[in-house]
Parts: sequence; structure tokens; C-alpha cells
Amino acid sequence: MAGPLLNYRILPTARIGIDEVRSYVVRTFGWETWRQTSAQLQETIRHIRQFPASGHAPVELEGLFEDGFLQVISGKNRIIYRVRDDTVFVHLVVDVRRDLPSLLQRVVLRLM
Repeated sequence: MAGPLLNYRILPTARIGIDEVRSYVVRTFGWETWRQTSAQLQETIRHIRQFPASGHAPVELEGLFEDGFLQVISGKNRIIYRVRDDTVFVHLVVDVRRDLPSLLQRVVLRLM
């Protein structure tokens, strides 16, 4: 049985990823495909808010950070998040084909 929706925050690192996904999808497939992709991402985040334990630990993050990061697949993207108290923190939105360790390094440098 589903509980109430948790609060959520899209962190700056996730916004960077969303911007990059949007740019790629619009350039390659057009605005209609982006609208579909965006709707799918929003629906996946709603699912996470309702069922926060539904994700699984990303293998690439094991040993790099403290435990607690989970991921779910949304189309050709993955959403990496953590749950703290009553809030889902979305840390990354990234194409499943991207090399996650390299991307993390680039995102961290970009935020500095």
C-alpha cells in the first residue's frame, strides 16, 4: 500500500543533467520527444516519491560515498537519489550510456 508522497528537491547537479539530456534530445530527436522524455522523468520522480525504496544501489558509487544512494531507470535515463527524513533528494539525472565516474568528476568540477 502506498503512503503519502514525499517532498522532493532537484539538486543543482541533477539540473545540470536534465539540461544536458534536454539539449541532446531536442537536438537529435526534436521537441516532441523531449516533452515525452520530460513527462517520463516527472512520472518516475512521482513514483520515487510514493515508493522511495523502489530503487537499487548504483554499482559505480559503491565505496565512493556513504551508503544511501539509489537509482531508478526512466526510459534511457537514470535518476540517482537519496531519501532523508520525508524528502527525496534527486542528485543526478543522466543518460544510461554515460560513464558515471567520469560524469561525476566533470559535474563536481563544474560546480566549483
